[in-house]
Amino acid sequence: MHRRVVRAVVRTRAAAAIATYTLLGLGGVLWSHARGDTSIFRHPSAFDLPTTAGIALALGLGGLLAAATIVSTRLLVQRARWARTLHSEFRELLGPMTRGEIAVFAVSSGVAEEMFFRGAMQPSLGIALTSILFGLIHVPRRRELWPWSAWAGVMGALFGLIVLATGELIGAIAAHIAINYANLHYIRRVDAASLTTRQGRSSETLSS
Repeated sequence: MHRRVVRAVVRTRAAAAIATYTLLGLGGVLWSHARGDTSIFRHPSAFDLPTTAGIALALGLGGLLAAATIVSTRLLVQRARWARTLHSEFRELLGPMTRGEIAVFAVSSGVAEEMFFRGAMQPSLGIALTSILFGLIHVPRRRELWPWSAWAGVMGALFGLIVLATGELIGAIAAHIAINYANLHYIRRVDAASLTTRQGRSSETLSS
């Protein structure tokens, strides 16, 4: 009985995520179409790159950004109180996510958010304002967690720079998906309270 309830909750959350992000992505497509763009995934490149070169560079930059962000996230959780608190709150909110559910959340959010913000909003409002707005939608209620909003704003700018440099949205999408997928697994696997305990023991050992 318990397994059936868990599976039902998982299916409901996955369906809600897909529906929400589908609407966001659709909003981006409509915005882009209203502006007269031929494709939401391709934009003018700062370096006037051919399509193949632009895609290759976008994926390369996206991979580097994803790797750096994933490592930085773990360092922040280990060393910054606000990051540990945020990690714990996400862990409590999301509960025991399955690998499939993590994949659904990572892919749907990564694709839809990049389509809307970098694919549709950035060409209209510019990278600076788009990045600020991207940070603002990540503002948590608790003031001590506001650094996360600044972090999201910086990430939005970095995603935007990849698009500006290459003219391709695919690099930002790939980076966003990889970051979300890895960090959701990290939230699922690691209890931030255990990191705090380890740090406390280490401090006691060094002081003794």
